[in-house]
Order: sequence, then C-alpha cells, then structure tokens
Amino acid sequence: MFNSLPHLTTLRPRLGVVVTTWSHENGHDYAKRLVSLFPATAPNEAVEIIVSPILLESENDIPHIVSYFSDKALDANLLIPGNFTLDHVMPLYAQTSGLPTILWGMTTQEAWGAFVGVQQTLFPFHELGLPYRFVVGDLGSSRVWQQILPYARGAALKRRLKGLRIGLMGWRAEGMSDVVFDELALRETFGVQIVNIGLTRYARAVEAAPLSEASQTWEMLKPRFDTSIITLDEVYHGVKSYLAMQKIAAEENLQAVTIECFHDHVGGPCLGCSLFNDQGIAASCESDVPGALIMAVCQMLTGQPTFHVDAIKADLGENSAIWHHCGNMPTRLAAGVDPLILRPTPEHIAPGAYGPAIQATMRPGPVTVVNLVGRKGSLRIAALEGEAVPYELEFPGSAAKVVYPFDLAKAFETLGNAGYGHHFAIAQGHIGDDIGEWCRLSRVDYLLIR
Repeated sequence: MFNSLPHLTTLRPRLGVVVTTWSHENGHDYAKRLVSLFPATAPNEAVEIIVSPILLESENDIPHIVSYFSDKALDANLLIPGNFTLDHVMPLYAQTSGLPTILWGMTTQEAWGAFVGVQQTLFPFHELGLPYRFVVGDLGSSRVWQQILPYARGAALKRRLKGLRIGLMGWRAEGMSDVVFDELALRETFGVQIVNIGLTRYARAVEAAPLSEASQTWEMLKPRFDTSIITLDEVYHGVKSYLAMQKIAAEENLQAVTIECFHDHVGGPCLGCSLFNDQGIAASCESDVPGALIMAVCQMLTGQPTFHVDAIKADLGENSAIWHHCGNMPTRLAAGVDPLILRPTPEHIAPGAYGPAIQATMRPGPVTVVNLVGRKGSLRIAALEGEAVPYELEFPGSAAKVVYPFDLAKAFETLGNAGYGHHFAIAQGHIGDDIGEWCRLSRVDYLLIR
C-alpha cells in the first residue's frame, strides 16, 4: 500500500551501485577497491548510495546481487565498470532488476579497459529498449552528477508515485474541458489511483462538521491571518470545509485531492486547499485531477508546497505573466506578509460563492510552472522556467508574477498549438530537467521552455 507523501521533504533517490569487473583483466584490484571507495565520492546529501558488496562479473553473480538489494527499495541502478567487463552481463542484470540504469564510463588507466567494456554494452541496452543514462567522467565529477541526479530523481518519481491516491470530490467543473482525465490511462502510465468521492459526500461532511470543532481549529489557525474584512461566519465555513476535507482524506488514505468548487462551492475549499498544500497533500482547484497529480510531483521534487493557478494576464513587453486563483495560496509560499489577509470570496465569481479567500502574492525566486493534460495516447506535460518577482496584488485572490527569459507570447502560442490546458502548478526552483527525465521514463511527451 502507498505510504503518505513525506511532509514536504525533498526527494532523495536511492541508487543501487554495482561495480562490474573481469578478473582476467588488469584493473581487477581497483574494481574491488571501488566498492568502498565510491560512496565517499557521491553527493550524499542529494542521493542515497547503497553499494553491493558483490562484484558483477558473470551471470552467476546476478541472483546474489538481486537478493542483496531485494529489501532496499531502490529507485535505479548505477553500474560502474572498475575494469574491462564482458558486455552481456550488465543488460542481463538490468533486465533482472527491472530498474532504470545509469552506466558510468571511467577513462582512467586505473580502471583498465572499463571504458571499452561500457561502450560495448550500450548497443544491447539500446536495442533491448532498456531505460538507461550513459555518463563519462572520473569519480566525484560534479559534471557527471549534474547529469545523474535529474535522471535518478525522475526514476524515483516513477517508482514512488505508484499507488498515490487522488480523491475527486465531484466531477468536471463546468466550462473546463481541459481538466478532463482518463482514469485508466493515469493508472497505466503513472500508477496512480483515482478515488471517486462525490460532491454530495463532501457537501454533507461540511454541513456535519461541528461548530465547536471549527471554533477550536480556528483558534489554532487565526494567529496566521488578518480577518478585519471578513465575517466570522464566512471564516467558519472555510474551516468546516477544511475539516471535511481532512475527514475524507483520512478515511480514504488520500495523498492528493481536488474538488468541484466551481460553481456552487467557490470559496469554501480555498482555505483547506491552502493548508493541505502546506502539509504536503496536493490540493488542486476545480476538479483538476491531472493538476493534483502534477502538484504532487512538484511537491516531491522540491519539498515545498505548490500553487494551482491560471495565467490571468500578461505583459508581453516584459515577458511576465500573472498566475492567479481565487484564494488558495499556500501560506508557506506567501511573500513576507504576516498575518495573511483573509477576505470574502467575491460573489461575482460564481453563483453561491462564499468563504475565506487568501489575499497574497508568492515570494520571489526561481519557479517552474507545469501543466499536465491528455488521455490514453496523448498524455503530455509542459513546463516553463522563470523567476517570481515582487508584486502588489491588483484584484482579489492569490497570485504570482513570473518573469521569463524568453518570448512569452511565442511560448503561449507554442502551448496553445500543442493543445495544453489553462491550469498550471507553480513549483519553487527550476525543476524542468527532473520532470523531463520522469516523462521520458514514463513515455510521456514533454515540452520544456526556458
């Protein structure tokens, strides 16, 4: 069973390192020394290294190495020839393990013949369709690790997303065809499970939430918010929605959620979505199941909350866009305002709009905005890397101003002509390479604009 996502801890891939050798060739002693030498050369703050004590020399070694790693929950293999190695044993090991593989080619005399051996094995890896990444360099090379880490994180995402449970409270929001989803394609491609909750169950849970519990919860939350322009009844409505979301998420073991807030429930879930994202449970707006999935991906990669948004306006002269939603800003992403303003959700947004909206902008720094759409055979992901900058909010809700180092009008045209949607997740940091490796391993089309 899928374990809940870590509460906003950065993804740290786990690599199973196997040193390969041929004892009849020079360099065999160096290969034996690599078993203890290699871990000290890795960036251990970013990756977890587990080295097999058994060298891979022949087919007979494969079951013993696989057995050693059987309870280690590896994300990927890292095969590093310590000297010349017969080329058939590495793809056989990779096939048996069933994991993506990093092949490291060393060119030094100490690792005699290692580069020849690894070059020979690239052809069968490619022809067999085995997922791999080939790197060349000396031990400890930062250039090599800059290539390895995105691939390793992509492999970790692919493995660790399996079993993620996304709760859908309601169905597709009116007027938002691009949030349609293919449940079986998402399960087949990413291993995630859609849990259909129903809007009635959510609405009844909100209604049933005791006022005494809402009052008690609000006492813990209210130091974080300025409520000078909102009524206590509206605040309690948002808190009761949060409690309902908590109850359902616990009952269904959910790691991500989305709610059909538009139209009839606009404003109610905003506070809950904000707090869920703060806590590491991805929460998207307007029944966007793919949006919830991509938010969970970004949270795992960055260890930070994500923000679900639309591009509401743009300044094409300065290549900037305002990414906005009604009032769901995760409090941990808000720019230097303490306490955060809670304001009533404007009634003109939708019939029945009611509840507390967070009035805030996103703190500055590098960001990636990501979109996932499609169905079986057309799943595709796009990402744009830019810089969030200080911004004074011009209208109700939550927003981020992001400036891009490219022609934004052309970028939006590219996205539109490729059929991408209007919802994006904003993640802190530039994570386009990590997402790209995950997409390639998942066989999903990917567009990166940077």
